[in-house]
Amino acid sequence: MDIKSKIEKEISRMKQLIQDGENIMGQVPKHLRHNQEFVLEIYKKKLAALEQELIRLEDLDSKKIRI
Repeated sequence: MDIKSKIEKEISRMKQLIQDGENIMGQVPKHLRHNQEFVLEIYKKKLAALEQELIRLEDLDSKKIRI
């Protein structure tokens, strides 16, 4: 399995985790909500980094094809 497909699978997994976390946010007690929001922000940053890496890999692939 190449790195591109691994990143795509991880992006899919992260999106599902974020969605699940946001869905249960209403069930989290107020005194713990800050922690849940903090974790969601970390996951969103990691997701953004993975998406940027995927874009970079796709750009590299397209440049190889043009050569």
